[in-house]
Order: sequence, then structure tokens, then C-alpha cells
Amino acid sequence: MAKFDDDSVEAALDRALRSAKHLRARDAAAVAVARSLARKIDAWDVIVDWALEDVVESGGRARPAVPQNDNVSAATFLKALQALGLVPPNEKQKTGPESQASESQQALNEMRAKLRAL
Repeated sequence: MAKFDDDSVEAALDRALRSAKHLRARDAAAVAVARSLARKIDAWDVIVDWALEDVVESGGRARPAVPQNDNVSAATFLKALQALGLVPPNEKQKTGPESQASESQQALNEMRAKLRAL
């Protein structure tokens, strides 16, 4: 198993990019987007701390200049990794052998096989 250090997102991305032998010049824009998002993700906690300090300095009369959570950057970053081929495809859950599957599981497996044939 590979060793995974507790790196920043940007450092982990750089490590993945160094290992990716399939990337070419045409991937430069996607790499730039991924790097930009990695830096944003790494800096997010610091940015939130600054915003919260501004609220304290205002005596609590102001709202933070940024939201306390960012629910889009990580997902967008993962999409960029997928576009670059740096994330393996999800493996589908494997079903057990037919003989060990329950009757309802066998029926479900048969129905899925019929749907695949369409």
C-alpha cells in the first residue's frame, strides 16, 4: 500500500501530478484549475479565521465577510482530478456468488442482468 503523508492539498496534488505520466500540454488548463482550487482549500481555514477576527474586532456588529464553510471547492477539485485522470473510477459493489445470495438477491441479480441485455 502506498504511503500517504499528511500533506496540504496542494502538496498532495503536486505529488500526484509528478506520478502521472499520461498528462500532456493539453491538460495545462485543468492542472491550473486544480492547483487554484488546492490553494483555496488549503487557505480556507485561515481565511475564515481572519473573517471571524474581523467580527470580534467590530464588537460583534458585523457578519463574517466569508461563510464559515465552503461546500463547493472540494467537490469541484475532485471533478478536476477526475478530468485529469488522477482518480480511479469507482468500483461497483460486487455481489456474492449466486449460490450464497438470498432468493431476493438472486431475483434482483437476474432482473439487473435482463436490464443490461436491453
